[in-house]
Amino acid sequence: MFSVTVFLVQLFLATVFCASRNSPCTTPNRENGRCIAVRSCPVILTAIQSGTEGVTFAQKSQCGYDSEPLVCCGSMGPKSVDIFDHNLLADRKTCGIERTDSKIFGGTSTDIDEFPWLALLRYVDTIGNDEGFKCGGSLINDRYVLSAAHCISVPANQGIILSGVRLGEWRQSTEIDCVGNKGLEKCTEPVVDVGIQRSIPHPRYNTRTRDNDIGLIQLERSIIFNDFIRPVCLPPPNGILPDVGTLMVVAGWGRTETDDNSDVKLKSSVPLVSSSSCAKKFGSRGYISDNQFCAGGVAGKDSCQGDSGGPLMRYIMPNSDVQWIQEGVISWGVMCGLEAYPGVYTRVSKYSNWIVDNISKS
Repeated sequence: MFSVTVFLVQLFLATVFCASRNSPCTTPNRENGRCIAVRSCPVILTAIQSGTEGVTFAQKSQCGYDSEPLVCCGSMGPKSVDIFDHNLLADRKTCGIERTDSKIFGGTSTDIDEFPWLALLRYVDTIGNDEGFKCGGSLINDRYVLSAAHCISVPANQGIILSGVRLGEWRQSTEIDCVGNKGLEKCTEPVVDVGIQRSIPHPRYNTRTRDNDIGLIQLERSIIFNDFIRPVCLPPPNGILPDVGTLMVVAGWGRTETDDNSDVKLKSSVPLVSSSSCAKKFGSRGYISDNQFCAGGVAGKDSCQGDSGGPLMRYIMPNSDVQWIQEGVISWGVMCGLEAYPGVYTRVSKYSNWIVDNISKS
């Protein structure tokens, strides 16, 4: 232990930095992090052990030095940004980027081209009659949508079947959505309604606990991206969640399996809640596994502003653009937006490898 401590002290500069312990900071990956002791940051400790590139990344992460070296600790190491250079996933220059001019975070209304990866899932009854949109999802490449297993594999007693996906929606009551004054209007492209080639609920989805509540939808054709239809970024496998209390964003039309809500796309910021605290709040109502996490618990701000199966997101700033990463899939909760009861989300990073293994070109 002594030799490791000496090595870490020698690795970093004992000099004055602007950031103080536990203050917010930005990692070399332009990710939002927190300035903490290097020995408390598993991402940096792993990076140091990986070789010269990792050591350089660790040194660039230094944000302070009081009684020991401090580093800006995030969820992604030096290799993490490129880990999804998979030929069937959108690269980091494409995913999670909005073309909106709005840089305002907070409130409930979205801009017309905000969160362009959001999808609506359409259902029909057992004889083919349209039952409307009842779940959400997120586009992860030009052919696949990520959603919850309970939205994909619907129990027979509900009498509905997943039949299609809508992309590029903002206001559901109008065919072409426009905002702004006449002559200076900003309008969307027409929505894209596409059929489903294959549904892939996670094989270990547990309908009782809703563990492994995640799945993929393969669209019947490839989608052309535009300012209103773009893919979201996925987190690195087994990536570390931000600190408890960090605000994350849920977005959608407020649809669940049993309730209809907003005509336009909504958003809301919800704080990350510790799993132990979440489990205590739910008690016998539900089990929180390592594949799940909790956020919310603020009255009126929860998955009500999203859709069952839709994304919970955080952002990084790799350059001048804000880039969004999907950390969670909306899974379940106790009522909607009920104070003291957070929502439960499937942890996407636990399934990043499964996602890659289950997408194909055909």
